[in-house]
Amino acid sequence: MLAPNVRTTGHRLRGALRLTAIVAVVAPSAAFAQWGSSVFQADSLLASGHVAAAESMYYAVSSSRPRDAVARAALGRYLAARGALIVGATLLEEARLFGGDTVSIARALVPIFGSLGNYRALSVLPGSPLSSAEQNRVRWLVGHAPVLEFPDSIATLPYKPMTDGSGLGTLTIGISDRTMDATIDPSVTGVVLRGRIARRRGGLHVFAEDTNGVVAVVNELHLGVVTLTNVPARLDSSSSHAKSGRQGAYIGLDVLRRLAPTFDPTTDSLTLRRSGQVSANTVGTRAPMLLDGQGLRILVDGKMTTLASRETARLLGTRRWILDAKRGVVLLQ
Repeated sequence: MLAPNVRTTGHRLRGALRLTAIVAVVAPSAAFAQWGSSVFQADSLLASGHVAAAESMYYAVSSSRPRDAVARAALGRYLAARGALIVGATLLEEARLFGGDTVSIARALVPIFGSLGNYRALSVLPGSPLSSAEQNRVRWLVGHAPVLEFPDSIATLPYKPMTDGSGLGTLTIGISDRTMDATIDPSVTGVVLRGRIARRRGGLHVFAEDTNGVVAVVNELHLGVVTLTNVPARLDSSSSHAKSGRQGAYIGLDVLRRLAPTFDPTTDSLTLRRSGQVSANTVGTRAPMLLDGQGLRILVDGKMTTLASRETARLLGTRRWILDAKRGVVLLQ
């Protein structure tokens, strides 16, 4: 009676071993599909305005497979967009170590390291998408770190709000001995000068030209009494912008976010904070926001909307609000 049982057990064992071998081959792609789908669901939840549910899913997927590159990178991108720049960068670098796509991760890390002012990390970034001119600028910035000169704890300067979705408003900036009105545009990085205004090079450290214009640094950028040194800039003096109306000066939110700005359309004033801190007790409605390569998106009427949205443009152009980037919210007052 023992022989049949032994033979049956042997057949089952060999069958189990064959099944294990099949699973070992199929599991990686199946797992990728499963977790890739979960990340896609989290992205969809976020786009549709279910921020809390999306965040829970990002964390759940990453916790369930802590060495999964797709899940790790998705959580890193999300947290960085919500203001946790250092944590987001760490997760993205871990995702690369876990086998994530080096190029796509590098593209995500460039604006994060730029906002952090971590040019040393940016200078050795694997798979960097930066042009040769941009890489030269980064290496220069490693030895010429930006400095913030802020004479008091608070600085207030005039600004004119905008409600057409082309920007958050305009303010006067100073470069060398000249002043100009600049549009606050979340879609640009650093300072961008277009058209005739880009032809003067005073107050600028110019590197070289790439496919998107001239790569440069503003030696001293003046915002009222506040001075920021060595601010990344881009110049485009071509005539193509004359027809599109995109001439002039532009300043990105990456320049202002560290100063926790308050935009007040009721008094046409912009307030900057040296500490970059907003008190947790500050009164207002906290709308979750995302600030990344897609610009500024905030939760309005249950969905994430961009500045190009008429509702968002009108809201931010008519109500007093604070960019509390460190907490990932826009504080509406």
